[in-house]
Amino acid sequence: MATIKEAELPGLGKKYEITLENGDIVSVIIHDEGTREVYHFPDAEEDPLSVVTMTDIESRQLGSIIGGSFYQPKMLEKLEAAVADLHIEWIAVKEGAEVAGQSIGEMRLRKDHGIIVIAAIEGKKDARKVRRGNTRINPGPSYVFTPGHTVVAAGTKEKMKLFEDMLKSKKDLEEENEN
Repeated sequence: MATIKEAELPGLGKKYEITLENGDIVSVIIHDEGTREVYHFPDAEEDPLSVVTMTDIESRQLGSIIGGSFYQPKMLEKLEAAVADLHIEWIAVKEGAEVAGQSIGEMRLRKDHGIIVIAAIEGKKDARKVRRGNTRINPGPSYVFTPGHTVVAAGTKEKMKLFEDMLKSKKDLEEENEN
């Protein structure tokens, strides 16, 4: 998590300094009249790599964009949303996974595991990290889990953890058990 420092700048405004996880520092000076200056210092550098000056309105617009007001990013590899006790996750089927080659019906996911498969996204990511392929909404019991597909599933937190393990490669599971 980033570290944030705050300092009063008498007669000028306030300064916020954020140390990022990679060691870079971003300094923001908010002037009393509303303008903002943003400085980017690469790790251990004394001089800024870049400086941006914005008006009050421009900085508020940028802040709302960064804060996710216009777009919420979605990680398709694993995105978890919890509503009460319901968890929905996007999980990639790995090569060598326990479920690879088996169908939803064969695994009796709903009856034996308490898991509902909402969708299956077929295909791989292209060079721009955009997933290309078909999306099957509410795939039936004949859907076969295939490495490279992403499965959107729902269940309780505990059941989802067990299901997630079923989608991992045996190698990944062995490495987790060693740690």
